[in-house]
Amino acid sequence: MTTLQDLRQTISRFVDGRRKRRQLRLEIAQLAAIGSLDAVLADVGLARSQIEPLVKGCAGSRELLDQMLARLGIDAAQLPVEDLRDMTWTCTTCPDKRKCRHWLADIEEPDFRSFCPNAAQLDHALSVAVPAGWRHPAPPAAGGRNDGAYHPTADDLRRMRAEASRRETRAALDGAHLF
Repeated sequence: MTTLQDLRQTISRFVDGRRKRRQLRLEIAQLAAIGSLDAVLADVGLARSQIEPLVKGCAGSRELLDQMLARLGIDAAQLPVEDLRDMTWTCTTCPDKRKCRHWLADIEEPDFRSFCPNAAQLDHALSVAVPAGWRHPAPPAAGGRNDGAYHPTADDLRRMRAEASRRETRAALDGAHLF
């Protein structure tokens, strides 16, 4: 990407973020004006003290989380709703989304654990996100890694998980009776 393209993306993100924040503030003000704000906040599990952090961090937070989950090969639909909500809130209140965007843009970027406040939750999701039908490889023989057997890398495992998830989705859709 060129510097001009980077500048355009940065300006676009800034404008989109301001637009989303303005819209959210307007909706919150409308809810407060009709006396429904507290009921809506209670429905979504938020307190009034969480409104300002939500407004400040709302722009692009969920999109970044979705991109990170996809890059790691984690299916968001397989995560417990509470975990996904907690991860979204953590992402929303994250003070440095720039590092996340940089990590997502750079395929060779080092591990996300050094900057992401959701690292522990992501590690947990990776540890339990083994697709159905996938078997762990047999342990290496006495010869170790040079025994001629295939030992998948972390990226290989992520690709295999994503591929298995796509196959499961296709199979579920093929078997679904939509009409």
